[in-house]
Amino acid sequence: MTDKKNILIALDGSKHSLNAAKYVAQTCNPASLKVDLVHVMPTAPETFWDLEKEAHFKEKIQPEYTEWKKNIEDTAQRFLNDARKVLIEAGVRENHVGAILQDRKVGIARDIVVRSARGYDAIVVGRRGLSELGDHFLGSVANKMVEVVRDSSVWVVGDNINSMRMLLAVDASENALKAVDYVGNVAKASDVEITLFHVVRRFGFLDDPTLRDREVEGFWEEVKRDIPRMIRYYKEKLEKAGVEGSRISSQVNLHSSSRAQDILTEAREGAYGTIVMGRRGLSKVHQFLMGRVTNKVLHRADGFAVWIVA
Repeated sequence: MTDKKNILIALDGSKHSLNAAKYVAQTCNPASLKVDLVHVMPTAPETFWDLEKEAHFKEKIQPEYTEWKKNIEDTAQRFLNDARKVLIEAGVRENHVGAILQDRKVGIARDIVVRSARGYDAIVVGRRGLSELGDHFLGSVANKMVEVVRDSSVWVVGDNINSMRMLLAVDASENALKAVDYVGNVAKASDVEITLFHVVRRFGFLDDPTLRDREVEGFWEEVKRDIPRMIRYYKEKLEKAGVEGSRISSQVNLHSSSRAQDILTEAREGAYGTIVMGRRGLSKVHQFLMGRVTNKVLHRADGFAVWIVA
């Protein structure tokens, strides 16, 4: 990534998607941003077209459709202007904020995915604002974006996030290293405070004297010795990227019964605004959507922004 961060924000006219624009403005250094705002307009309801097929209604329906389309275009344009104003007032250069209004072609999510393939550093979507189905936990469009977009990081943004604290969940995987590099690049010129958070599930059988094994116990001790080295390495990576050392801390949990729940608990109790995770963890078999930890965190992290780093 270059010093200029190229961000695509998907809007739909809801307060949730406007919150996504506000979040980007407060989390990133405005001077480093180049933002495209995209609003994909819905098509008319299918019942509308069912009537259109009837010759008796055709002449009457067309003017109604023309008026309906003009109304949603005007509303969408006003919303794009509002989002542009949020970013510009936050310090993003006016000529670095683009506004794209387009008709739906295949589907809202698919149309955004097509546009996202143009080399963005992040695709930002409101947690529920783009939901076509009204999914209580995660908007269907947001969910599709996370599923389909593989080459760019996806930020799923909840409501009214004011905290500048970021919980960066790490392990010893290549994907965690990518997440550290990504955060360092994005956060180096901001005021975000970063906590490196590592969770290890406890080997329960070590507590049973009849099942204890010296070789396994030795492996467990080796794991515990390696963790400080891993954390130190990631901290150095962040500092080399330009993040001030005073803004970096770490937290380790060696006795977890649920890694996803511990990440969420730490995020809530520590008053974090953002949770960052790699698309995949230690297991290459568990791709992102099949990975239990990341999947659970994403779907339960209401009230947070969750970054899924490619």
